[in-house]
Amino acid sequence: MVRAQSAALTVLIALCSAGAFVSVIPEQLWTGETSSFTAPNGSTSAPVRNTAKAVYHGQTATGPSRIEQAAADPDQDGFHSNGLTLEVAIAPLPRPAKVMTFRPAPRPATPAEIVNGAAIPPPPPSLRNASELSCIAVAIYHEARDQEEFGQRAIGSVILQRAAIPHRWGDSACENVVPTQFSFMTSRYEYPSIENAESWEKAVRIAAEVLINGPLPELRGADHYHTTAVSPQWAPKMVRVRSIDDHVFYVDPHSSSAL
Repeated sequence: MVRAQSAALTVLIALCSAGAFVSVIPEQLWTGETSSFTAPNGSTSAPVRNTAKAVYHGQTATGPSRIEQAAADPDQDGFHSNGLTLEVAIAPLPRPAKVMTFRPAPRPATPAEIVNGAAIPPPPPSLRNASELSCIAVAIYHEARDQEEFGQRAIGSVILQRAAIPHRWGDSACENVVPTQFSFMTSRYEYPSIENAESWEKAVRIAAEVLINGPLPELRGADHYHTTAVSPQWAPKMVRVRSIDDHVFYVDPHSSSAL
């Protein structure tokens, strides 16, 4: 009796494990009438004869391997006759052979962090979407890397002074580092490659200090400059401030009224 019951239960669980939905009504458990099952693709196969007339009552098999026994009925040898229900659980997806992980790019150091000794970021591939720090550093590198520190600060000071005048040249440092204002620029965002690592690091540190401290008071609001090798047409219209190395700095008389 017990072996027949176990065999029937084993067969039903095997069908469930194969992906079939097996339905057994209570009357069929004792009469041996046919039951039906549904294949995984939803088609109904031919009826399947119960393997035994005596099957454990009051048991629920859920999924391929879990059996949950219902409360026993003392009037029926410890089991009640509610029948046997098998439900198919969806098997978990297999784990991928290799788990791919991606780490975001590190956040660039801020000007304050660079002044306090943070690592110097590399030159940007272009000035498209570049930071204010990178734009000023690129300009310092190409305009004054062969000058003393004060001359390099002066370049950053002029850029910030221009950005401070609303709606004239550009409202940010990067909007001022353009071909119409700096001849070293090869296009709107492109510039010659930076090959001297030591000069680049120095330019970044000076740019960070200029961003923190603002324009140099010694330049008295200068927003133009040129090298001593040229004489631009706009120079006579400006107020000359001073010379630093081979650069001459001016302030536009109209700039103060625009502030």
